[in-house]
Amino acid sequence: MKKINFLFLLLLMAFGSQAQEARKKVKEGNKAYEEGAFDQAEINYREAVSKAKDLDKTTSQFNLGDALYKQERWSEAKSAFEESLAKTEDPDLKSDIYHNLGNVHMQEQNLEEAIKAYKNALKYDPQDEETRINLAQALSQQKKQEQQQKNQNKEDQKDQQDQQDQQNKGDQQEDQEEQNQNQDQNQDNSQSEDQKNQSDQQDSEQKNNQEEQGSKGKNQNKEQEAERQKTEMKRKNIERLLEALSRQEEATQEKVQRKKMKSKPSNSSKDW
Repeated sequence: MKKINFLFLLLLMAFGSQAQEARKKVKEGNKAYEEGAFDQAEINYREAVSKAKDLDKTTSQFNLGDALYKQERWSEAKSAFEESLAKTEDPDLKSDIYHNLGNVHMQEQNLEEAIKAYKNALKYDPQDEETRINLAQALSQQKKQEQQQKNQNKEDQKDQQDQQDQQNKGDQQEDQEEQNQNQDQNQDNSQSEDQKNQSDQQDSEQKNNQEEQGSKGKNQNKEQEAERQKTEMKRKNIERLLEALSRQEEATQEKVQRKKMKSKPSNSSKDW
């Protein structure tokens, strides 16, 4: 981190009580800064900024930024450096301000802005070795960060692909289970339909058999009745024949008896 300890001696050329007071506060701030009392240095530099003229505020703002940086108050330090940058046209001071802005961006992990700041610092002071080293470190970290991001992207893509594959596998399994359930349901329905058809067929066959048996029973009854009537007719015919033969026999017996009576001698003739 670059700082300006006594630059105010070159810049504070104005006369008057305010300029003298600002110069005094800058001195006090520099002393506190060198002793590591950065919070007290901040107070002194802020008082110097409030009392200095516009031209003189460049040094005060720059040193204030240094004090804030040492307290790790990155955002406030950046604002102080940017205000200092806006008030100077000095190439060396611009180089120092851009250098410190690069350091702030590095602390904020803003590598892209840090690299821009270091490059601007080298534009105003190409021979600044410290800035070159910081720029090289920033570029190296950026490359490492890009590689890590690339690896992370690959890992994320792999995780997403694995997750998608797992999801697809789960969907396929669900589809297969649903298909199996449908097949089982269809099979059950088919079996139920077959059983119903079989039962209906059995009922129909049983009904037909019963009807056929009923028809056969009726036919058998008719046949039995016809056979009975036929037998009864035969019996009656035989009885009539027997009666006829009996009457014929009786008639014959009567004829024979009459003949015998005619040929018998008369009891009235005497043989004496």
